[in-house]
Amino acid sequence: MSKLEINGLYFWKQNYWLPCGLNIKEKLWWRFMPGVVINVRWPKGWVVLHESLDGSKVSAESADPNDHYRPWMEQHVGRQGWDWNWGMANMDATENRLTIKIRQKYAKYATIAAIQWS
Repeated sequence: MSKLEINGLYFWKQNYWLPCGLNIKEKLWWRFMPGVVINVRWPKGWVVLHESLDGSKVSAESADPNDHYRPWMEQHVGRQGWDWNWGMANMDATENRLTIKIRQKYAKYATIAAIQWS
């Protein structure tokens, strides 16, 4: 096993490091699924965790991409791991960026997401 496989990364054209774990399904998806790759900032801030029937909201501070980006992506694009996927692929530790790959048929949402989250 190479050093890049242990780190869960592989080199791709145009000097991009794309995320992928040791799971063969993820490696094949990132490598061969045609799509658009965008790079957005790592999320941080408050998210609404639960809204009760009386209208009160329970919120918490979170830096998890699933809390910030996943609801919008699943509503507009589709299933994670099938229509889109994300991962941290930055080799420079000073800048936290998130790489998201969206299938080609949902490319218009890649533009919207890049503008919305950059």
